[in-house]
Amino acid sequence: MSKGTDGSFIPSVCATIQEGSQLSGVETIREVDRRLRLCKNPEKVVGSSAYLAKKAEGERVAAERRTKKADEVRNTNGDDPFGSELGTTLDDDD
Repeated sequence: MSKGTDGSFIPSVCATIQEGSQLSGVETIREVDRRLRLCKNPEKVVGSSAYLAKKAEGERVAAERRTKKADEVRNTNGDDPFGSELGTTLDDDD
């Protein structure tokens, strides 16, 4: 690169950018778009089988968590909140 009159490379960089900034044809852009579609993560493409499988797995895990939490709530409701040990260790005489 040649230096500009003020000693910088800015004019030559500007010229290079202007030369390389010609628009591509519509077919070239379409081809690039097709290739980019192939590179997408199928788990993030709505409607793909991988997306549906991931969504179903997430729903299954959420259902398991809800069931587990409901079971824990049912099991703790019948227990004494202060623990069963207190009632067995204290005498009625005290």
